[in-house]
Amino acid sequence: MREAELVGPFFYIHGCLIMSGIPLSSARLQADKLDNPMSHEELFDSLRLDGDYIDYPRGRVIWDCTKHRGIIYIDPCIKNRGEEIARKFHLQECVLEEDEHYHCKNCVGSVIDEWNHWRNER
Repeated sequence: MREAELVGPFFYIHGCLIMSGIPLSSARLQADKLDNPMSHEELFDSLRLDGDYIDYPRGRVIWDCTKHRGIIYIDPCIKNRGEEIARKFHLQECVLEEDEHYHCKNCVGSVIDEWNHWRNER
């Protein structure tokens, strides 16, 4: 029997996927997407780690009701973990998407460096 698809926030910390997945039947509908109402801050606080949630690579899985597939919004530095994340969220069909909201401190720094380099060349 196939397990139900899950949606929610996740972190990848010290080589481990930490997630809060809920089934689509319990998810919140916004426009044509299903999502878990838990925030990254709430999930991070429950872990009792030092630092801030932005220090760690993260992402979110939502469900596109129109296309009947998952969307994994993912930090660029863990994009190579997409298949593992899809498997843990029981996604049969999904796409990986980058979104500036899901950039850890290291990735935000590289984006700023690239922007400054571009600006200085003009």
